[in-house]
Amino acid sequence: MIITIDGLAMKKKEDFYQNIKEELDVPEYFGNNLDALYDFLTEQPDILQVKFLHYNMMQSQLGRSFCQQLLKVLQDADILTIIEEY
Repeated sequence: MIITIDGLAMKKKEDFYQNIKEELDVPEYFGNNLDALYDFLTEQPDILQVKFLHYNMMQSQLGRSFCQQLLKVLQDADILTIIEEY
């Protein structure tokens, strides 16, 4: 499974987590935090890749620290990450 996250649509962290909820079939109790995302991803063997579009825009909107932590979570969960800029 490939998940695409478009940085142009990410104005705040809530937008990011809403996108995750729409892209994935997360349970109702999913917490809007990176620990919950890691837990969910490591339980889903069919998620193979996350592709970011407009990653620099996402960094400027959500903060560089958050985006670096997000990439670390994906790496730790063995998710292939692709970053594309336009």
